[in-house]
Amino acid sequence: MDLWLTNVQLETSYLKEGDWSYGTKTENKAIGINDGKIAEIVPMTEWQASSEATIIDGENQLLLPGLIEKHCHLDKSKLGTPWRPVTPAASLVERFETEIPQLDALPLSIKGRGQALIDLELPHGAVMFRSHIDIEPMTQLRYFDAITELVAEQPFGSELVLFPQHGLLRSNAASLIEEALATGKASFIGGVDPYTLDQDYKTSLRTTFELAQKGHVGIDLHLHDRQEAGRATVKEMIRLTKEFNMQGKVAISHAFGLNDFEGAERKEVFQALADLEIHIISSIPISPGTIPPLKELQSYGVAVHIGCDNVYDSWSSLGDGSLQEKLARYLEIFAVKSQEDLTQALGLVTDGKVPLDKNGAQQWPKVGDSADFLLTPAACTAEFVARKGFVSKSFYQGKNVFTA
Repeated sequence: MDLWLTNVQLETSYLKEGDWSYGTKTENKAIGINDGKIAEIVPMTEWQASSEATIIDGENQLLLPGLIEKHCHLDKSKLGTPWRPVTPAASLVERFETEIPQLDALPLSIKGRGQALIDLELPHGAVMFRSHIDIEPMTQLRYFDAITELVAEQPFGSELVLFPQHGLLRSNAASLIEEALATGKASFIGGVDPYTLDQDYKTSLRTTFELAQKGHVGIDLHLHDRQEAGRATVKEMIRLTKEFNMQGKVAISHAFGLNDFEGAERKEVFQALADLEIHIISSIPISPGTIPPLKELQSYGVAVHIGCDNVYDSWSSLGDGSLQEKLARYLEIFAVKSQEDLTQALGLVTDGKVPLDKNGAQQWPKVGDSADFLLTPAACTAEFVARKGFVSKSFYQGKNVFTA
């Protein structure tokens, strides 16, 4: 055994008064970790120390799945540089065309600014980062190379998304995408609003799917478009996911246009998203009518996730790098209150991992799981979620990522 994590509390069931759940029952356990996976889970009363393993005392804190940052931009943050509010821009195109010169002029390197964002997120429990990275003629592979170097030096997990923000067709970025794919360091290809930006969404999306299939990676597309543009893009992504047999490998970030489906078409599209395992990733915007109907999507079985997205960059002066804050915003918007629903909500920031299911059956952790978790003095998952609980330590594949 490489590591024993002792004296940790695992939730085993809900505590009830009649039909009302008011907390959870926990048991004191020791977790044995070997080769980055959970190898043993034993009651503390049965645990015996072994001289060859590192032992960390969990001090009777609650063990929860580590949080996963599903949407960030490590290459874009201005953290670590002097304060400047967002520079005015008359259009989306003006915004992204002026962004690169602004970032390149900053006194701190891409890696330094990316590290500042990482340092902001780690205390809130993040153990995995999915970062979109700009790939277009203005940057070539400079940003990609810097972020691949940065994440290679870190103990946490990472997924890198090749992101032709200036438009895959508009900026003629396909060859650069292929060059980046050839490194084997990317997990996804992204894109942004192909209907309005590339003005040929079918060709843009087909090219994206072809590149993804060729490079053996997934797709995570930014989609802000509304009305016909948004609906057409979603339906085409559904169609191409079927055609390319990419079930479970496609995500739509933001997906504001899901609000614009109505009636029978709404039901058909939402069910197709669930059936094809197309994931929806939201940064929980609060502008009226913008946030997708996340609870309704979940009712169909759609996998929904939360990410921080912009944290002090050329697009927003806001953001504190806390997935816990984003999750709390979700709880407030969608009126999540019960012990069971608060517990399930943790899955929005853990790739669906929760200690207990809705009926109180233990779901996590299990022997064989990746050793990705955090320790918190919270009494239960619901308290951690609702009160944005303190994170004392976090681990990824058995390696310490953060210690308070």
